[in-house]
Amino acid sequence: MAYLLDVAAGTYFPLAPHHTFGRLATSVDTAINKPYVSKLHAAIEWNGDQWRIKNLGLNGTWINGTSLIQGDTRDLAIGDEIHFAEQTDPGFRVINLAPPADMLWPLTASPQQVEPIYLSRYHLLPNNDQPELAIYYHEPTLQWYQEALHQQSEHQAPELNDGDLVQFGNTHWQFVRAQIYGPTEAKKSHHINDYEFIFTMSLDEETTQLKLQHQQTLDLAVRTHHYLLLQLARHRADDAKRGLDNKSQGWVYADQLAAELGVDSTHMNIQIFRARKQLADSLPDAQDQQCLLERRGGKIRFGCEKFKIYKGETLTLASPLSFC
Repeated sequence: MAYLLDVAAGTYFPLAPHHTFGRLATSVDTAINKPYVSKLHAAIEWNGDQWRIKNLGLNGTWINGTSLIQGDTRDLAIGDEIHFAEQTDPGFRVINLAPPADMLWPLTASPQQVEPIYLSRYHLLPNNDQPELAIYYHEPTLQWYQEALHQQSEHQAPELNDGDLVQFGNTHWQFVRAQIYGPTEAKKSHHINDYEFIFTMSLDEETTQLKLQHQQTLDLAVRTHHYLLLQLARHRADDAKRGLDNKSQGWVYADQLAAELGVDSTHMNIQIFRARKQLADSLPDAQDQQCLLERRGGKIRFGCEKFKIYKGETLTLASPLSFC
């Protein structure tokens, strides 16, 4: 995302896709408290290809000493010096002209020292090895959410809205929502339930390989968190055998699942985060990925409807839909 340097303040700020400057603080993105600046003085806008500035005020805008009268526009370049109404004021400098993007903007350091984090689908922060929270995008609601590692399972992950504060690893960030219709262009894609999950565990149940099948096979290799998914799939298959309906199948208390896995709740939540992250990275266009693991009232379940479980080469369990 593009950003400017406020030369007088020595601070940086990101540009909204349509970013306005002026004296009327309640109506513009960047307020300039100078009597000779118009209430709505200028706008910088992304036109789908480049950033362009338009002068809206009567007292002029200067780009590198060249005057723009009311209604004039000009494409911006990195390094451009912008002055509103009065050239003797320090003004603003163009530092970056990247396209608009949903991101986390650093508040504890300048973007020159710590780069903004550009968001795309699913993130573990501060990193995959020691996650404290997950930030993910939910296509049906066109909404970002953040979920803390120690968040109680019965609590819904809070929404992230433009300007919200995000904290992790003793750092502070501001969520910037730049995309109107989400981080990626809307396109035709598969739903997560189109895929069949094929688990293959070793005879001693020490390792679990996962493959996804839909038109072609995607091998997700052996990962520790695959056994968590497998254990939940077992519960779902058992409930199906007992005649429970689809909506009631597979729900297990989180404490019970942790005990079955032989881990504490923190370690189990890390595995849940990693499972979702791997799926998001492997199937970036698949819709409704939060169905992978569903939570309610302290319980959790494997939300996908088609799966098979092999032990060695022997098929031990399968969902009813896997035989359709």
